[in-house]
Amino acid sequence: MFKIEPFDRDPLTGRQAEQLVQNLTRRGVMGGFAALMGLATAGMTLRNTAGAAPLLLPDDLPKKTLKAAFSEQALQNSWPARGAETAKMLADLLGVELVVYDGQNVPEKQRLDMDDIATQEWDFVAIHPGAINANVDPVNTLTSKGVAVIDMDTYLADDLSTLDILTFLEPDNIYMGETMAKTLFDAIGGEGEVIHTQGQLAHTGAQKRAQGFNNMLKNYPGITVVDETPGDWDRNKVATLWQDLLVRYPDVKGGYFHNDDMALAAAAIVDQAGKKDQVKLVGIDGMQDACRAVQDGTLLASVINPTGRIHGGAMWVGYLTATKSDKHEGGVPKFIRTDGGPITQDNAEGFVWLGDNLQL
Repeated sequence: MFKIEPFDRDPLTGRQAEQLVQNLTRRGVMGGFAALMGLATAGMTLRNTAGAAPLLLPDDLPKKTLKAAFSEQALQNSWPARGAETAKMLADLLGVELVVYDGQNVPEKQRLDMDDIATQEWDFVAIHPGAINANVDPVNTLTSKGVAVIDMDTYLADDLSTLDILTFLEPDNIYMGETMAKTLFDAIGGEGEVIHTQGQLAHTGAQKRAQGFNNMLKNYPGITVVDETPGDWDRNKVATLWQDLLVRYPDVKGGYFHNDDMALAAAAIVDQAGKKDQVKLVGIDGMQDACRAVQDGTLLASVINPTGRIHGGAMWVGYLTATKSDKHEGGVPKFIRTDGGPITQDNAEGFVWLGDNLQL
């Protein structure tokens, strides 16, 4: 767990804060970086955290008037780590004291974290669940006390309607899975042996990425899936697994991975085995390292899973709710689709909410 300590500075004036938020949100969470650059002449400084690229932030950040907890599935993985950085940046700008808990890729550890969170006072709590149904009790404790709880990326429970959570921000995992599977299958000519390396099986994001893979597999009778061992989002586990798999299946032509970290771990093993030209690999998440790997041919492809949009969206949802400044009639929708995939009746309201609050 790490904590963002409050800044001992005066808050921005009302007009300054309004202008800052407008400039940030006009282009959405990620576009806000460009807006911050435009405010450089108003007194800005470069700050750097956790080895990340420097961010340009105001010298006079507001005092922390709200308190929030974010429970992350595993900060050793690039997707939640970058999401946490987005949440930290916005927390500084919005005057939120943020405490981030690291589940360390162990569902039992995340449950202990959530039990601890449930004993404290917060304005809002966001969670990226590592396993479905594992954190229902502490979430119910929080919501019974009136704490707004935001679900990020994966399902807290089989039936979210049984929980009194504020909203669920979810990427289209099935779409991402189908897109990457088709890209891989087409690249290897629609036939041959393929390895499907899954995430944690209790993680609904992994379940839906597997569903997307299997949906597309039905259209390619020439593809044979020779292994589906879970990699559990663990790079070291995947590296060991793929050392064995390349020996057992020397003719394998492709690998499909539920995230980029696992794909890149396997790519190093494929390269060591001298099979880079033979084995095509695809990941999911679109992290910076994966994008560079696609550029240099290490990976065939990846797909954006907008961690900044999801974590930034969670911070905005909590902030707008706590400050009663949500501009969307009816408040926060129970479901927000975060980029990717078509607009449908099921997800249209979430896109409207993003637009109303200058997030899209």
